[in-house]
Amino acid sequence: MSMSLAAYAARWVRERHVERQSDALYSDRPVELTVIHNRWAAQAGRPPLTVEQAPAKVIRAVETTRDGRRLFARSRESAGRIVYPLRGEEE
Repeated sequence: MSMSLAAYAARWVRERHVERQSDALYSDRPVELTVIHNRWAAQAGRPPLTVEQAPAKVIRAVETTRDGRRLFARSRESAGRIVYPLRGEEE
């Protein structure tokens, strides 16, 4: 069984976290969200999506799935930007 999209996104954030950088996903980074989706899709045997489609799919997985709600919190910053910080070190 393959990893869920939300779990893959959490792993992506953890692997790229370095000191002085946030360990979160951002709604206003469509290229990063597309890369996350398409790398997950390659592992899961799913078709890749475009930069217009993939970000919404990742955010929907983070907001609406059990893994997404377990792994990510949600907060709104100025200018409508939504941030999804990791909740903790669980996976």
